[in-house]
Amino acid sequence: MDLRRALDIVAQPWTYFGVSDAQLCADVQAYADDDLGVRDVPALDGEAAVRPLDVLLRLAVATKPQYQTDLYEAHRHWSLLRYLGLFDSDSDGYLCLSSAGRRIVGNQRRVTSEELGIGFAVHRAQEWMAARWPGATTAGVIDIDVALSSGVIRVGAVTSSVVQRGRRRPDYLLIAESPGSEDRYHYAVVECKGTKGWRYGLDQLASACVQLRGVAVESRQPPGLAVGTVLADDRVYCRALELSPGRRGHHESATYPVQLPESFGDAAEVHVEREAFERIVHVDMDEGAPLSAEDLVGAGMQASWASLADFAGNDYAFQRWAPPVFRANLDRDVRARPQRVERQTRGGLDVVGVRNLITLPGGELEVVFGLAAEVDEALADRDANRVIEAQRRAASQRAQERDVASREPGDDVTAVSDDGAVLMLIPR
Repeated sequence: MDLRRALDIVAQPWTYFGVSDAQLCADVQAYADDDLGVRDVPALDGEAAVRPLDVLLRLAVATKPQYQTDLYEAHRHWSLLRYLGLFDSDSDGYLCLSSAGRRIVGNQRRVTSEELGIGFAVHRAQEWMAARWPGATTAGVIDIDVALSSGVIRVGAVTSSVVQRGRRRPDYLLIAESPGSEDRYHYAVVECKGTKGWRYGLDQLASACVQLRGVAVESRQPPGLAVGTVLADDRVYCRALELSPGRRGHHESATYPVQLPESFGDAAEVHVEREAFERIVHVDMDEGAPLSAEDLVGAGMQASWASLADFAGNDYAFQRWAPPVFRANLDRDVRARPQRVERQTRGGLDVVGVRNLITLPGGELEVVFGLAAEVDEALADRDANRVIEAQRRAASQRAQERDVASREPGDDVTAVSDDGAVLMLIPR
């Protein structure tokens, strides 16, 4: 597959299979020792379409906080673009692996499935939130372990590393603005899995459902979605189950007695005034202190904005918004500031970010990880209201970008997310 074909594939929507029905629920429960307390999600069952480029953008943004700024770690983050030639489509328009992708085996295939599982899971989770709370716009995707957990427990003057917890936490916190309200937010947790094997994926999904219960907010369990992506050679499947409202679930461990939180009911919504996002909020889930919904959403939004700034190389904005735990976990300093570039999409969106020029079969490719310029500028300010309004305008630009791409085919391809993140692939 040459560069032109790879760009054509990632820029178009292809069909994949969503699976979330009563049979999946029963199959996954059979792999668990305890009552998982989950149910199927009809909105995520059946065929769906996605552009691989949107999956790659969600993967790049979600995983950026996992990488430091030294040479090797920076290379690992940019190397996510190796998945550019991984996808293909069959004659019926279904998303599948390319011939090169099918040759990936062993541990490398496992890593590939796990990483792409993150991108697909975040994509499905955003669709889930939109279906659960119609009109809600995803405002933040936050890596819980990096942004909201220090990895240590402090008792008096003694600090101890967290080696193993009674139960593991889910991967991500998602926050969405409530429709019709400027100061109300929904929140939920998401656990991501990925594999090549159908049966092993059921075991993974059972484990994911348990992990969803690793976070309690005001002693209650927030809504949660477990997504397991099966990256088979000839098809892509995204299987999903959500925590069932009103069911507490049951879990016993001979090593770690676990008290599961009370069920959340059918909604998790909190009122947070925008001015609160400008105050320093300390949230460290490893401290074991009671966690309020206001603090979780406040710190989560700040961490989301810091992650976006970091993704686009805006170190000043990262330092401005990163909660204390997040800043301590990431090694960021002025010497590591990358050179930034300005670009404009074919839809007229001004973009600011970092670039990498890669030589590939078929030519050179410029890759830009960036933000809508208005969002980038707002993040460098100290006004949360300005950031939120800029993100809203960027979200409205997504449809326009796709319309332009379909009407006026060109060489470059672009993905824009609701929060203003942008991925541009530009042949040179």
